[in-house]
Amino acid sequence: MTRLDVRLLGRPVVFVDGVAASPPKGAKPWGLLAYLASTRRAHPRPELAELLFSEAGDPLGALRWNLAALRRLLGRPDVLKGDPVRLDLSDAVIDTQELEESRLVVFEPGASGLLLSGLSFPDSPRFEAWLTGERSRLLRRAASLLREGALRALAVGDNELAVRRAVDLVRIDPLDEGHHALLIRAHAIGGDVPAARAHYERCRDHLRRELSIEPGQAVVAALRFAAGVADPSREVDRRDVDAHMTVAWQSFLAGSVDHGIDLGRSVVVMADRDGDVGLRIMARLFLAAMLSIAVRGWDESATATTEALHLAEMAGHPLEEATARGVLAGIDLMRADYPAAARHAEIGRARSGDAGAQALSLTFLAAVEADVGQGAQAVGHALEAVALAEESTDPMRIAYATAYAGLALLLEDDIDGARRHLERSVAVLAPMLVLLPWPLAMLAEIEARAGNLDVSAELAARAGAISATTGVAYQRGLALRAEALVAAARGDHEGAVDKLTVALGHARRTTGEGFTFHWPVAWILESLARVSAHDDPEASRRWVEALLVHAGTVGMKTFTRRGERLLASSP
Repeated sequence: MTRLDVRLLGRPVVFVDGVAASPPKGAKPWGLLAYLASTRRAHPRPELAELLFSEAGDPLGALRWNLAALRRLLGRPDVLKGDPVRLDLSDAVIDTQELEESRLVVFEPGASGLLLSGLSFPDSPRFEAWLTGERSRLLRRAASLLREGALRALAVGDNELAVRRAVDLVRIDPLDEGHHALLIRAHAIGGDVPAARAHYERCRDHLRRELSIEPGQAVVAALRFAAGVADPSREVDRRDVDAHMTVAWQSFLAGSVDHGIDLGRSVVVMADRDGDVGLRIMARLFLAAMLSIAVRGWDESATATTEALHLAEMAGHPLEEATARGVLAGIDLMRADYPAAARHAEIGRARSGDAGAQALSLTFLAAVEADVGQGAQAVGHALEAVALAEESTDPMRIAYATAYAGLALLLEDDIDGARRHLERSVAVLAPMLVLLPWPLAMLAEIEARAGNLDVSAELAARAGAISATTGVAYQRGLALRAEALVAAARGDHEGAVDKLTVALGHARRTTGEGFTFHWPVAWILESLARVSAHDDPEASRRWVEALLVHAGTVGMKTFTRRGERLLASSP
């Protein structure tokens, strides 16, 4: 049997026993090969003919010719026969599948790493649309692997590899400030503070030139971190570390978000100078939790958590390992890196039998499932997470589990169940203002659906006031969405659209922190489509299309289906 190496990322080529095979004529055989390799299932011949050869006088004949060209290219005369057509190359190495399964070692960033780079299919618009989405999906997968590689390299002290991976991330998406912040941090941790400062200047110039904005807090925080590396302070007393940690956490929960985070950063520095492994792990997990809850700097929260995970693994602390995995699952969820989030959650769930740690992992596993269209599984895992969180008696675990259970049930239209869990979340969060606006806003929607508009308006206003004070942008967006739903229910559709448009801006603002928290954006886009339909069906259709693009790009199948239903019901 010949050895096949199929490379579809970049300019496509097939190697047979190490020798590049003669390429087929035209782009269509490559398109057919990429589609069959990526979908990994059988397709009826009429479906393939319509997808790639609808413009031909004899689409099925064109398909037969291209399948024959593929058999010659692969040197396998017995494959790709029959109906339906399946690509059976179990012995071959196909780079797109290697990337999917986390085995691809080298990925070339930029256009040269795109699926079927340089090829286009203007006479096959459906295939061109599929190719655009698949390129985006694979690019996100490559970025996910590079991020994990950079974080792990930082955690184990391989600073040169961390810098290389972070450089690749910046090349993949130079507008993602989290990537720039990670590179600045990698340079600084490696001891090259001048390189960290130089990259900050390059980042600032790029953002000014491309977007006319200044670097956000994530990049600025990375620069401050580099300055701290260059100017170490005195040794510290363990009691000072404990006191700083307590004040940082209490300040943060009370709504003094940035002050709490700054104190949390100082706690990590102090803990490292103290040297106790348990304290170093705890300090990092506290900082990462604050950054994640407030949706601040992905690079910093992921770096701190990965360092905590590595320290816990080295010290043999399974509970801390499980907790770190749960936090990483939440971080990846917010970036819509669903495979990575689910993997961290599953590993964390299995690593420790502690009820609180299991509740954390199950909560984020349920959140992933709620986004990717697995609603029944999401509800089941969310309710299991609630039971475990209650068993742990940890207020933060209870608040998260009940809030996400409310969200999962709300997406499944179980209004009574959602109300019960959201009311529990609001009650637990009463003294923890930093998270309170989120379940308040969801509870406001439930009251609006029930026709209790005065109650709904009061809840939405409360959520808005708190989120305006804490400065957590996505929560402000959700609060405004709740206010808009009340306005629409009262007949003020124009005012509701205005509120929703502002809400969308708040939900998207987290991009500058290295995050885009995707489900609030999708939820607001869906509400814009629904509310606009009352007075402006054409605007409603545009909002649905925006929702489908957003959801489709990151794999939010739940909102893709909801958008498709809206599109089908529009005039």
